[in-house]
Amino acid sequence: IKGLYYYNSRHNSPEIVQLIRTLSAKLAMLYHAVSSSDWEWFENSLTYANSLLPEAMLYAWLTTKDPVFKNIAVKTFDFLLSNTFTGNDIKVISNRSWLHRDQPVHPFGEQPIDVAYTIGSLDIFYETFKDQDYLHKIKIAFNWFLGKNHLQQVVYNPVTGGCYDGLEE
Repeated sequence: IKGLYYYNSRHNSPEIVQLIRTLSAKLAMLYHAVSSSDWEWFENSLTYANSLLPEAMLYAWLTTKDPVFKNIAVKTFDFLLSNTFTGNDIKVISNRSWLHRDQPVHPFGEQPIDVAYTIGSLDIFYETFKDQDYLHKIKIAFNWFLGKNHLQQVVYNPVTGGCYDGLEE
């Protein structure tokens, strides 16, 4: 959906808009089948690259202006953020056990790519809605790489410009 959004922004294709609408309607159907007042998500677990799903719904709304897509984008992103941010800290979903509905969170297995995806999604949500909380969370997430994480471990490697593989024991 995101790729189609960017393609369509250059080519303005009614066929692409319809494809975005079709794909987003499938995500919306998944959301409506699974979500509840205490679980605002598309499936019964939070797994990997979670922020890309609400981001896709946001791009769907930006393309179609369908308020259902906007509503789902905001609700699911806020739900995800409530499960990854606490105060001034971020702790993304563990790749060891994922976060299953009504199950405890695993303390290790945070992956840098998930933090990076979260930053990217926060950025488009901030650019769209100008909510300062999104901007604040971008800074928190970026600082995760610089050692502001639950292990106080620098993840960014200034020598190579890369980062370490993740936070484990």
